[in-house]
Parts: sequence; structure tokens; C-alpha cells
Amino acid sequence: MRQDIVIIGGGAGGLELAARLGRRFGPREGRRRVLLIDRSIFHLWKPSLHEVAAGSLDSHQEGLSYPVLARRNHFSFAFGDLTGLDPAARTLRLAEIRDDDGEVLVAPRTLGFETLVLAIGSGSNLFGTPGAAEHAHLLENVADAEAFNRRLTSAFLAAAYSDERTLNIAIVGAGATGVELSTELIEGHDELSAGLTSDQKFDLAVTLVEAAPRILGGLPERVSAKAAHALEAKGVRLLTDAKVNAVHADRLDTSKGDVPADLIVWAAGVKAAEANPNLGLTTGRLNQFVVDNHLRASAPGIYAMGDCAEAPGPDG
Repeated sequence: MRQDIVIIGGGAGGLELAARLGRRFGPREGRRRVLLIDRSIFHLWKPSLHEVAAGSLDSHQEGLSYPVLARRNHFSFAFGDLTGLDPAARTLRLAEIRDDDGEVLVAPRTLGFETLVLAIGSGSNLFGTPGAAEHAHLLENVADAEAFNRRLTSAFLAAAYSDERTLNIAIVGAGATGVELSTELIEGHDELSAGLTSDQKFDLAVTLVEAAPRILGGLPERVSAKAAHALEAKGVRLLTDAKVNAVHADRLDTSKGDVPADLIVWAAGVKAAEANPNLGLTTGRLNQFVVDNHLRASAPGIYAMGDCAEAPGPDG
């Protein structure tokens, strides 16, 4: 089977592209020519994952069904996970699909294409930090956010009946995700505390650890300073200029000393999938596909966009 336009990844970029193309081609042409493939059956805007993690957003209520979006916007949708690519033959491979019991529902598939757009995003960069993969929670998808929320709910319950009456949470990375998550956690704790009896109330200590000199380094200094003041007013401890040397089950080892932590979230750095360099396209040091100023990758008919793409400027 050969498809005209295949888009891998239904995040903000891939979904928007599929919807715009589908609407441009119309009901009959769009569904025949445009195929969106994603490893999930529903879309949740990635910047909202911190709300799911903190429990302030229900992913099942807020998530949008890809098949419904496809019907409304005149494109086709397929559930699948990219495992291989042959740029010369213009074919891609999708992994088998299994149910919760491990039974194979759909066998591995090979699909041909005329035009391919890779919009598969990126993940966190652990920078080789010892213990980070074992002890830190990542927020890369809905499953990650929901898993952290389950741990958080259990930790809240344990803290309410503990002798210490304090729950320590450390967040590595003071970009948008880390800053917003810290606020959501504080506000969630405040709402929970309002419904607890006096003998169940506990303190929440949130520490935001950042290797750079200030939080929100990509924004103007005045915005960063204002955000820092607001966070500290809420009780968030800011630890800047602090490099994380190692992550342990109960603490962070940083260049400014140990940070106690019952729960640790890693929200620092960006790195594309380790498998990207094996797909036959030129990639950069962060595994991103190298593209030109038209988002064209290193093989004809293949494009990459969003966090999975690296677009060098004239100065490199």
C-alpha cells in the first residue's frame, strides 16, 4: 500500500498539518491523500502534561480522539509506532500492536509513501546523570503524567498519616514545564489541605533545581525575575546555578548540596529519540533530523518539523 502524504506524530504540529491539508483537499480527496499516524489513540496538548501530572486536568476528559478529528477534518488516521524507514524505497515500518494482555492485535506493517512528514517530537535529555533514568519521573507523554499522578496521590496519602508530616518534591529544570508543575503542585496541595482534618494536614516542600543562573532562561530577564518572585511567594524553593551530579531514590546530589526528595521529576533538556539516527537520515548531536529552511530532510520527499528537527542557521 502506498499513501500520498503520511504524517508521523499527532502532536501540535503534526495534527495541525493533517487537519489543514485535509480541509484544503476536501472530504473525498483529503481522506484518500492524507494519513496521520500516532502511537496513541487520542491527542493531548503536550504543554498540558504537567496539569495531568498534578491532578488538575483529567486526560480522559480533555483528550481529543484522533478518529473523530480525522472525520471532522477530512484526513485518515492509523494507530501505530514508527520502527523503521527506508528513504530510498520510500517505505516505513510500523510496530505490531498488542493489547494489555500482550496478545498481538495487529501484525507489523510496511507502508509506502510519496511524501513523509516526521513530527515525532523529542524527549528529555538526562545528560548522562547517574540515577536519573532509575529514580526520576519524566513527563513525555500521557502515560508518564498519569503514572506520576498515581505516585503523587499515594505520596499525599502517606504524608497525611506520617510522623514527619512533610512531603518533599524536587523538580530538575526550571523551564516552562518545571515552573508550571511547581505551581500546580502547590495549588493542588492547598486545595487538598482545605478538606483535611487538622491531624491530617502536612507540609509540601517543592524545590526547583536549575543549572543556569536563572529560571525560564529562554525568556527576558524581567519575566524570569517576576516569575521567581511569584514562585518564592508561593513557597517554592529555587536553587539556581546548581548542577545535578546524581539522582538517588530519596535525594538529589547537586553542586550546592543534597536536596531531599520523596518524588523527583526531570524536566530539563531536550533530546530526540535514540532510534532516529538509525532511520537513514542525517541527524545532529541531539538525534534531531537535520533540515533546510523548507524543513526538507536529507532524502527527497521527506520533511521533519518541530522538536524532532534541527534547522541550522547561516552561522551554523
